[in-house]
Amino acid sequence: MARKLILCALALAAAAPAPPPALTLAVPPGQLHEKLRRLVGDAYAAATQTKLADALWDGDSLDVLKATPPDLAVVNGAGLLTGCKSGQFRKLDWGKLGRDRYLAPAPSDCGAGLYLAATGLAWDAGKFQAPPQWADFWDVTRYPGRRGLQRTARGTLEIALLADGVAPGDVYRTLGSPDGLNRAFRKLDQLKSFIQWWDQPAQPAQWLAAGKVLLTSAPAEGLNAGPKKKLVLQWNGSLVTVASLVVPQAAPHADAAAIALTLANDPARQAEFAEATGLGPAATQAVDLLSPEVRATSPSAPENLKGALVVDEGFWAANGAKLEQRFADWLGKG
Repeated sequence: MARKLILCALALAAAAPAPPPALTLAVPPGQLHEKLRRLVGDAYAAATQTKLADALWDGDSLDVLKATPPDLAVVNGAGLLTGCKSGQFRKLDWGKLGRDRYLAPAPSDCGAGLYLAATGLAWDAGKFQAPPQWADFWDVTRYPGRRGLQRTARGTLEIALLADGVAPGDVYRTLGSPDGLNRAFRKLDQLKSFIQWWDQPAQPAQWLAAGKVLLTSAPAEGLNAGPKKKLVLQWNGSLVTVASLVVPQAAPHADAAAIALTLANDPARQAEFAEATGLGPAATQAVDLLSPEVRATSPSAPENLKGALVVDEGFWAANGAKLEQRFADWLGKG
């Protein structure tokens, strides 16, 4: 009898499903660390009653993810492109995930968009009667004052061409030609003596509030977190990037990680994340859950995405090093 009981117990144990594994999420350090951990981890915990552990990494070098592969990682567009091309990240099954659950810029071969960020033309609403455009940014006769731009070729060259009348859909084709690249630098030459270069995302809002610049490029989320003045962003001609969740090729629990990746697309959780950060949700239905105030300043709102330029990560992967060097040389000239 005892032998039969033992055999029954072993049979039941073998038939019982294994408990969900505790996954490891790699998140770049910084202000978003805790919010990203909650966005991904809380969704997984709610569905599986299993906590998701997190691990910091430097956010710049994919070598960190190779050393101790996590189950999931949050990467920027450049990291996604590099890791996918090298085979470091798994290809995603979009037949199961459903591309229609994500905004157009968010799905890719290896990455599921987690949030959208935008950089655009910002100003103090009290100083302009009509919303300025990038062309007005260059018009120092009509609008005298200092201008703010990020100290990098990436983004700045696109802005120069947009200001020179190039349509968003033609920017990278133009920038990829010698004549188009020279055109961008000629445009920057016109404004060089008026530019105050920023390096930290918080600087544009601070400079606008202090009156140090009249117009500046600025991260959209930084305006909401800045000093309490009516700082406004021009969405037409804004530059949009996507941060994504990926599953490393060597992930210890790849199947469970794919489930967690799907859960992170929950519209309600993404909307809550967007409300707390000012970043745009990647889930299609999340936009409709945003408050009117947050939707108005969200990179994900269709009305804001309409005139935006999605940054071409492939272009910058192929050309970034030489363009940044030319930009640095240009900056060093008197």
